[in-house]
Amino acid sequence: MSRLACALLCLSVSLLLACSEPARPTLNLHRAVAIGDLDQVKRHIHWGAQLNQPDAQGDSPLHLAARQGNVAIARLLLDGGADPAQRNATGATPLQLALSNGKTQVAQLLVAQGVPLDPQGLLLELAGAGVSDRDSFELLLRRGADLNRVDPNGETALTLAIGRGHLETVARLILLGADVNQPDGQGRMPLDLALAQAGERRDDRTKIVELLQRNGALQAD
Repeated sequence: MSRLACALLCLSVSLLLACSEPARPTLNLHRAVAIGDLDQVKRHIHWGAQLNQPDAQGDSPLHLAARQGNVAIARLLLDGGADPAQRNATGATPLQLALSNGKTQVAQLLVAQGVPLDPQGLLLELAGAGVSDRDSFELLLRRGADLNRVDPNGETALTLAIGRGHLETVARLILLGADVNQPDGQGRMPLDLALAQAGERRDDRTKIVELLQRNGALQAD
């Protein structure tokens, strides 16, 4: 083979390799995830971006994808080596953010990737945080969570939501089958707890009392 032929062959191979590589990203990785730009995320992963780098709010790219429920981007990040158990500035994991925002497809993806799932603990966490998403609660119930179990601190999901004044969460738990007459660990009835917190003004706490009463809640004898 002549030198000219060799040179042309080398040039062709170089051009082929160059064309096979994606262009460098033009957006910040967190921004790309936030707007759902799959192509930009792929570019970042190809060019070796730090996938666990937190943004100014302490969220990793996977935290953002989990909060938004973007399964395709979450899968890309996980396949690229993102840490599925990383905690953000508030201590939340991607799984917790996914469930808190009703993004159960991302939650199931994370569990399939080996992220430990504590159904009972997460049930209480969601109830205490005022989450009312049906899909998130139903996922945890399918995984073995018990709406009426009393935790080591003497709380049920319902009494926890009542104690923090989360009207929509109380309503969701009742719809899912929470026992409105299940006492807490100290023997206090849900209605008694609600009455103790209700004021004269009609706000969410007084509405919780009315909701419990409409659903057959009783006071302790």
